[in-house]
Amino acid sequence: MALLNAAIEFINNTLGETFRLYRDFYVLGFLTIFVFNTFYGKKFNIKKSKAFMLTVSSYLLIFAWAYVLSWLESLFTDWGHHNAVRVYIWMPLLLFVLSKPFNVDWKKACDFVAPSACIVYGIARLGCLFPGCCYGIPWENGIFSEEAGAMVFPVQFCEAMTALVLAGLSIYLNNRKKYVADSKTYFIMLIPYGLGRFIWEFFADNEKVFLNISSLALHALLMSVVGATMLIILHIRDKKQKEVTTCVTE
Repeated sequence: MALLNAAIEFINNTLGETFRLYRDFYVLGFLTIFVFNTFYGKKFNIKKSKAFMLTVSSYLLIFAWAYVLSWLESLFTDWGHHNAVRVYIWMPLLLFVLSKPFNVDWKKACDFVAPSACIVYGIARLGCLFPGCCYGIPWENGIFSEEAGAMVFPVQFCEAMTALVLAGLSIYLNNRKKYVADSKTYFIMLIPYGLGRFIWEFFADNEKVFLNISSLALHALLMSVVGATMLIILHIRDKKQKEVTTCVTE
């Protein structure tokens, strides 16, 4: 914690304007996935130009949808925040719509964006460390939050590292199946992403709905449920298709 505190203080003192640093990391997250996906698309036989445009289109739309969902959740009183935990369950549906004009198979699109969904959040979340926003519960052994004016649990750092680890897992899963798309990488990613975020929400100093559970924690649980449900549905579908293929060949 001392090393993390020192790093945050050094960067803040060197560059200043802590909220500008937050915005810079947010922009860096998007720039990273735009570049990453442009070249990562080659693994799925997606042309660079198409991979770039599909990434830009899907993320601009999904984060715009995040604001709308926050507005609806507040009963039309607050546009709220662009938190990814609200919208990542909607990404497959959005990709289904975009797969038509981009002429990219839906299953391929889902596996393709799985790593970037974690990368953009992981990098952007690190930006919260500098102004001290989205801080954790008070903890004397934690990091200093400028916004809270106290030592707090480094929940932003924990969430960022969890997301980046899951980015690596998604890349590994795609590589393991030799980039033969089945859409399962994205739904597998949703399960630990949601469970991890659910756990970290207990260490976040935000408004709780009941039993010390926040609204974002409920969204996180929904992510895991959607991921697990879709994997079951896809497994049943694949099993039936295999049975039909076996009957035809016999």
